[in-house]
Amino acid sequence: MQAPRIIRTHSPRAGAVLAAAICIWLCAWAQAGEQTANPAPAAAREPVKAEQLQKLVADLGSDSYAAREAATTALIEAGDAALPALQKAKNSDDLEVAWRAAGTERAINWGLTPALWARLGDVMAQYEKGDATLRERIVRIVRVSADQQAIPVLRRVLRKEQDDAVKQAAAVMLADLGSAGLAALVEENVPIAGLDQYDAGVHLMLGNSFLSEKNYQRAEEHYMKALETEPANCIALYNLACVKSLEKDVDKAIAWLQKAIDAGYGDFEWMEKDTDLDNIRNDARYKELLRKGPKPKEKPEQPEQITPR
Repeated sequence: MQAPRIIRTHSPRAGAVLAAAICIWLCAWAQAGEQTANPAPAAAREPVKAEQLQKLVADLGSDSYAAREAATTALIEAGDAALPALQKAKNSDDLEVAWRAAGTERAINWGLTPALWARLGDVMAQYEKGDATLRERIVRIVRVSADQQAIPVLRRVLRKEQDDAVKQAAAVMLADLGSAGLAALVEENVPIAGLDQYDAGVHLMLGNSFLSEKNYQRAEEHYMKALETEPANCIALYNLACVKSLEKDVDKAIAWLQKAIDAGYGDFEWMEKDTDLDNIRNDARYKELLRKGPKPKEKPEQPEQITPR
């Protein structure tokens, strides 16, 4: 992996360092009334039919505890599609159904998984009723209790919360969650000093962090985003070659490396010792790239010589 000419984060906990160094401009954000980005789409799931939802809602009042728990889990996993049925069930005369429907609706609205609903459902109920001081404290509790699973919850706090101090706490907690948390901040359009979602350097930094964590898919996503802004960014092209080499996709690794060299990448001394490229070292095409060396730099145009009289 080639380091870009910006701050580079190696540690999975890189956000902990950045959180202390960056200034989060949440007051300006609130005053400007910026719209936040939607979260990355979840993997496609088979939609739950209306009759299935009705059956699950009915099972919230089952005599069997196991059936009630299973129905709660299934409804949370159904997501937004379950909300209309749950909103109606909250008014049920059956107190168990009403209580579970309200809790399940809350879990969906705050992005809680079924496991987190069991641990944090009541906490988020307090969040909805509490003052700003309590909400800020709960944001920190969620981060400590849920770790990486706190990211969807904290993202929703950024979108829903009106108090700047609470929003700032959520943003700092996201920054403390490392690469994935920083990526969430960028995707949510949170203005952070030195971090611009349209800056290729930011995506290089995030890509490098994910690559260090061996999260090759997320690393590739951010290197590609860097190329959307700077199509000829030779560092992003080189790092994509590293990703494909580590994934043992030799053909694509060679192709990206060729593009990096064509775009001006010339640090062949680093390339020869970069362990990320070990999987392509014996390929004849790699050896040919080495033999040819860096692309010659274009000579600057010489000013016209004026012959003295």
